[in-house]
Amino acid sequence: MVQLFSARKNNQHKHINWTKTWTLTLTILLMSITKFSVFAQSDSLLKKTVTVKIPNTSIYNALNIIGQSADCFFIYDSRDVNNQKRVRTNQFLQKPLEEILRQTLRDTLIHFKEIGKHILLYRKSETSPVIKKSTTENFISISGTIFDKDTQEPIPFATIAVTTWGLGTISNNDGIFTLKVPTEYLSSDVVVSHLGYETQKLPLSILSQTKADIYIKPRYIAIQEVIIRNIDARSVVKSAIDNIDKYFITENCYLTGFYREGVKRNKTYLNYSEAVFKVFKTSYSKGSILDQVKLIKSRKIENTNRADTLTVKLKAGIKGTLEMDILKNLPDFLDREYMNYYNYTKTDIVAYENHSAYAIEFEQKPEITLPLYKGTLYIDVEKLILLAADFQVNPDKVGDLTNQLIIKKDRGIKVKPKEVKYSIDYRLFGNKYVIQHIRGDLKLNINKRYKLFSDDYSLFFEFVNMQVDTVNVKRFTRKETFTPQVIFSEEKYDYDPLFWGKLNIIEPEEDVSKAIARINSKIESISNE
Repeated sequence: MVQLFSARKNNQHKHINWTKTWTLTLTILLMSITKFSVFAQSDSLLKKTVTVKIPNTSIYNALNIIGQSADCFFIYDSRDVNNQKRVRTNQFLQKPLEEILRQTLRDTLIHFKEIGKHILLYRKSETSPVIKKSTTENFISISGTIFDKDTQEPIPFATIAVTTWGLGTISNNDGIFTLKVPTEYLSSDVVVSHLGYETQKLPLSILSQTKADIYIKPRYIAIQEVIIRNIDARSVVKSAIDNIDKYFITENCYLTGFYREGVKRNKTYLNYSEAVFKVFKTSYSKGSILDQVKLIKSRKIENTNRADTLTVKLKAGIKGTLEMDILKNLPDFLDREYMNYYNYTKTDIVAYENHSAYAIEFEQKPEITLPLYKGTLYIDVEKLILLAADFQVNPDKVGDLTNQLIIKKDRGIKVKPKEVKYSIDYRLFGNKYVIQHIRGDLKLNINKRYKLFSDDYSLFFEFVNMQVDTVNVKRFTRKETFTPQVIFSEEKYDYDPLFWGKLNIIEPEEDVSKAIARINSKIESISNE
């Protein structure tokens, strides 16, 4: 929700419950490999002989060609390896892979470390690459950027997870991620995934030694499968709702999640808040009324001028955001009682991890005059499980939502909603699914009386489930529970210079980082650890 108020007016606001969302679950592949040549047998991948022809191209493309020929994957930080640098045409006949790499890269400071089929390229420093470990906590930190292998564009909202232990995070809008993992999990694999991409497992031990640029390949569904699977879209959606109790978590659990929200006026951040919460999550058969939230740690920045008479605040909060778990609180497009308000159409079949999902679009019927939704549901082809949803208020009717979105404003202010989008996705934990990522984006145009020009406001809120625990799960005490009605950005905290420590978060985007650096006002925080 959005709260608008004037400094001249301080009426008590109303609390309105609402349940919307937007997100992507993501299935990712580091590289798709086709074997072009056979190498001689050797204990070391770097010593194996390879035949490969490299054209006049970039190092990025050259490494892809070498990887295809050698049946291996390369991990590197683009700050160490300038992958846009050009290389000349060269042909190697049964040459050791290490020699091919050295002649291609032509940089004596770059060294190699192999783990399985993965080869780490890193710049030589005074010491060899070492595991990044906190001096005070027993954990390692892996970080990097996820890119589309074909377009070389960053991929937002990719899932990076150590699925064996229920740990995970997502990449931010710039494709950047950081994941902190206990050192005892060092021998585990990291699974990178994104909707529409192939899933890839990477050794945690190799990612722990450098910031990695990970290039993943889109996975395309054969046109025959799309044509053959002619289904009744509405029936598929109904089956997915019927399957909630079968495939989604049925026991109480703890979710440790990162939450953030922010408000921008035109291109300037007015406030930005972030926190780590522990969530007591009940079975998907019980709705969200019994779910609880405990604040672990939080901080915020503010850039408001005392001379400003208008402040825009986001009233969603962690409790309101979690109520957007659409399989616990069915919105009208998933509620059998109201599904007749919508048309449903299967538009595609897309890759989802190692299987396929129907992309089913829905939109309110033309004769329905209420401002409802349109969007896409992603439903597993074989088991009919709702995996993800992207939706928005009908753009043609979003202006009719002013009174529902705005809970407080001065009479001299005109507010026009321009866009309201939501996204949500789920991920598998053990043999059951649970919420993974929730995000909402709202855009408003606000005009104050006697002011010639209006302002555009952008608001967002986001939650990502970083860890799932099912052992010794108990309800929080009343004293521990975070008040759901609170406007999160209004909470007052004391600054903690060490801050996040071993807790997992979403990396701030570049524009957020720059905004934080420019804002000189107090950064406040709280720690309940």
